[in-house]
Amino acid sequence: MTRDGLIVVHQMAKVGSMAWVEAARPAGRKAGAEPLHVHYLTRPNLRAIAAILAVSGEENTIVNGLIGRTIVRKGERAIVAIEAARRRGETIRVITGMRDPIARSISLVSFLADFCGHAGGALSARDGASAEAVCAFLGGLWRAVLAGEEPAGSFERLAWRMIGAYRNWFDEELAAVFDLDIFAAPFPSGGGAQLLSAAGVEALVYRAEDMTPGGATGQALQNAAKAFLEAPDFAWPQVNTAATRRSWPLYRETQESFRLPAASFDEIYDASAVKHFYSADEIAAFKVRWGGAPVSAIR
Repeated sequence: MTRDGLIVVHQMAKVGSMAWVEAARPAGRKAGAEPLHVHYLTRPNLRAIAAILAVSGEENTIVNGLIGRTIVRKGERAIVAIEAARRRGETIRVITGMRDPIARSISLVSFLADFCGHAGGALSARDGASAEAVCAFLGGLWRAVLAGEEPAGSFERLAWRMIGAYRNWFDEELAAVFDLDIFAAPFPSGGGAQLLSAAGVEALVYRAEDMTPGGATGQALQNAAKAFLEAPDFAWPQVNTAATRRSWPLYRETQESFRLPAASFDEIYDASAVKHFYSADEIAAFKVRWGGAPVSAIR
């Protein structure tokens, strides 16, 4: 028998959230409601995003604030829907995930450059940006994230906040809203999904890298999703991917070229949330990926 109840895709940006929303849509309709898609559900985080959008004058470096306004609007609406589901006594199903923080940062800056626009210098293919310029911008953002120094420009502040979320998002959002603790049990060795529960809520916690079709980790995650959503035909569609946008060549070149000094990625990968999701060997591979010679220089 299909369960009633709200499905909430609640996660950091650029960890495959839209693919999960579309894949969960049939299960949501059977349960009586469309899945919610939201990055922030706590008032402090929603107020912080709203404050960035309210910046004016020279410090406003966001050309189009629609994406930021959508994040706030979805968050506010989801708060109301979740409170209503709780009053009805429903069990809310939450889907949330993690991604290699550096890979995610490249995807995030590319997305924001495409859809928000950066008034402080070219970062998108539309504006004729180079991979060198994007890498320099992203390197500066990472230095600011690790130093805890919020940039002045609104585009920079939005990207800074969203990139840095990998360290505290699960505490500030998932635990604060749903009382779910990812550290309550180890993440499954070799991939798949971590299943959590609390009063009135169940969660499937995954790694974006395991969404790649094929391989043991991908199959394990897909099997977990089928059971969690009671959807035997579950599959992830290709939606909102960098490969579908005209900035794809720039994005790929940025991926190939971006590197950080060892001290930086040592600090990034020392975060508790990162070490929860990835083994020592997987983290070592990330460090090799982002600390070696650029791919373009090897070719």
